[in-house]
Amino acid sequence: MKLSTKTRYGLRILLQIAIDMKEDKAIKGKSIAKKQDISEPYMEQIMIPLKEAGIVDALRGRYGGYRIIIPFKEITIRRIIELFEGEINLVKCEDNSGHCMRIAECQVTNVWSDLSNMIKKETDKVNIETLLKQVEQGINMEYVI
Repeated sequence: MKLSTKTRYGLRILLQIAIDMKEDKAIKGKSIAKKQDISEPYMEQIMIPLKEAGIVDALRGRYGGYRIIIPFKEITIRRIIELFEGEINLVKCEDNSGHCMRIAECQVTNVWSDLSNMIKKETDKVNIETLLKQVEQGINMEYVI
């Protein structure tokens, strides 16, 4: 499983907004794009689902920009992955779509389900609040973003 650039950049963008957000002021899109080395048009594409999900808000005008509008601890890695990739299920038989005719007698279904649940559990443990604390403490974030 590989995550799309939208998922990876979405996390970087949210963390950058969290880092730059002071006194609930909005952060300019141009500033976010430059700091994260992402083209501004591509960043705008990523912001659309983040706005639709109620995670960020876009303010217009001279003092406009982006700001996170929910508590940082509610923005988990899982939430970001599922926003851009869909529900975390390693195999199609987990989504109950009826694609597999062997589901009733399959002996490895539980293995895939258990692994998917482990990934969900672990990605629920990491959120923007914990990442921001690590950045503030100078902890290397390369493993995350």
